[in-house]
Amino acid sequence: MIKNGMAESDIMRRKTEKLKQCQELHLFDYKKLKQSRILNREAQTICPLCLEEISGEGFLNRLQQAEGREVPDLTITQLNLFHIQELQIGVFNHRPYNLGWGHHHCNVVVRDSGIEQTLDWMDDVLDKNIDGGYFTPKKRPS
Repeated sequence: MIKNGMAESDIMRRKTEKLKQCQELHLFDYKKLKQSRILNREAQTICPLCLEEISGEGFLNRLQQAEGREVPDLTITQLNLFHIQELQIGVFNHRPYNLGWGHHHCNVVVRDSGIEQTLDWMDDVLDKNIDGGYFTPKKRPS
């Protein structure tokens, strides 16, 4: 936020006030936030799929557009609201601890499949590429 002109004192005041509001509304259950893939062990916000820490800067940065496919009114930022449990007909999914912030591209990959099903699919894709000789992992499981 400093890079975008906000004073550090304003950032801290805003953060303190928002955390206070979350606690008053019983929306800051660290254990639930961690179980839901919203915060990591260090209480940093993470993308629910790739588990990378995310920064508030991602809310202000619009996605880079592919050359030749640019549109002037692109409003998609690097971070999107992300459903932890996938949307289902007849199920109330817009609830606390089921919505977090994640990378736009990770959210696109998950689609409506859900995180667990997407991870299973990604594992199959990796296995097929490794078995086919198209991919050599950088790290091997121990």
